[in-house]
Amino acid sequence: MDPPLVVPSAAARRATATAGHHLGALETARRYTRNLYRRAQEIQARPAERTRPAEKVRPPERTAQHLPPLRLRHAEAAQRLKRAGLGWKSSGGCTNRNVRQCTSLEAVRTATVTDVIALKRRSGCPVVITGGTEIGHSPGPYSHHAGYKLDITPNRCISRYIKREYPYQRIRGDGAPLYGSAGTLYAREPDHWDILFR
Repeated sequence: MDPPLVVPSAAARRATATAGHHLGALETARRYTRNLYRRAQEIQARPAERTRPAEKVRPPERTAQHLPPLRLRHAEAAQRLKRAGLGWKSSGGCTNRNVRQCTSLEAVRTATVTDVIALKRRSGCPVVITGGTEIGHSPGPYSHHAGYKLDITPNRCISRYIKREYPYQRIRGDGAPLYGSAGTLYAREPDHWDILFR
């Protein structure tokens, strides 16, 4: 005679299922822990990586804000000339660019100031500026007012230097003899040298 079939109650079935669930979760946690431990050992076994050297910071490129100004104010131009040993004088004793009796360096080109200083250094002669960017000179793209020309007082030293170092070109329209080259032209007017710096 077969033993009676025992059917587990609902509570027993729930208890068995719960126990199985706990066992599965516990096994999953164990596998995760083992994987973490193995990963940690692999990282420790690796040789220490060299620290990447810091990249050098490149200096900022020379932009327009860092370039020398193309034009100068009168005070700055006069200061540069004075430091270089050049003189400056005005028949009217003034610097107003809009008065023809004044001698103004307002808005003169930086290159013009640099070139007249170079002229003094090369020649070793006294150089005194008597005409700048003030009104009253002939107009044009390479004129006094445009900042390309300066007048200087003639003296024996500077006149000899110009005539010796720069070839005679021609007679200008106003009768002034021209010396120089394509870059710089010296016109000998009656009471001054009219110099074009390009």
